[in-house]
Amino acid sequence: MLLPGLASAGGCDLSEVVGYQLVQQKAIEGYIEDGKRRSGFEGCQPGRVIVFTDRTGIRCKEAIVRHLDEPVPKAYLFARSQTDVRMCAGDDIYEMAPAN
Repeated sequence: MLLPGLASAGGCDLSEVVGYQLVQQKAIEGYIEDGKRRSGFEGCQPGRVIVFTDRTGIRCKEAIVRHLDEPVPKAYLFARSQTDVRMCAGDDIYEMAPAN
C-alpha cells in the first residue's frame, strides 16, 4: 500500500527505509562544512551538517555527492531511534546522525 504523500518523497528507493518511521519533512536551506556555511544542497560528506529552514540540522555519516537544483530542496527524515536516522533527498537515501 502506498501512503498518500509518499509518492512525492523524491525518487528514493523506500525499500532502504523498511522498518523506519517517516518522522518529518523539512526544507533544506544549506549546509555547514569546515566551519563555513553554504546555501543549497551538495549531498553529504562525513561530518557535514545539513541545515533546514527551521534552523535545525542533522549530520552526515557517509559520502554521497549530489547537487539538487531545486530552490529549496525537500528532505524526508526516517528514524528507528534518535541515533538511527535516514534522510531522503532527491533520489538518494543518506545515513545521518544528530548534529550535536
